[in-house]
Amino acid sequence: MNFNRFIKKPPVLFPLVALFHIVMLGYSIWNYHTEPFPSIGWVQPLWMLCYTISWIFVCDMKRWAMYVYMGLTTLNLILRVYVTSPTLRSDFTDTLFPLDILFTFFLMVYYKRFE
Repeated sequence: MNFNRFIKKPPVLFPLVALFHIVMLGYSIWNYHTEPFPSIGWVQPLWMLCYTISWIFVCDMKRWAMYVYMGLTTLNLILRVYVTSPTLRSDFTDTLFPLDILFTFFLMVYYKRFE
């Protein structure tokens, strides 16, 4: 697999956002590493893993990856609206809340460049 296309193919902002996602995934895993593995605490690293994988494929300018990222953001927003308990909301919604919407807007700006 040629990794140069993940850096040279998209606009400069996309690999930087991918690096941000990777760092946040590492931080999220480190933050919850003391929790037992199949527990509620590991929902946050799972969100970050899904966001990170989809954004890495966004860097390859794949339209399906853009739709996955937008779907994850939409699911997060739906959970934020319909989950009324503050404890459950903090457990089951991701920590990228305002940034994932901003990144989705970036994707929408570059929509025509995706294949």
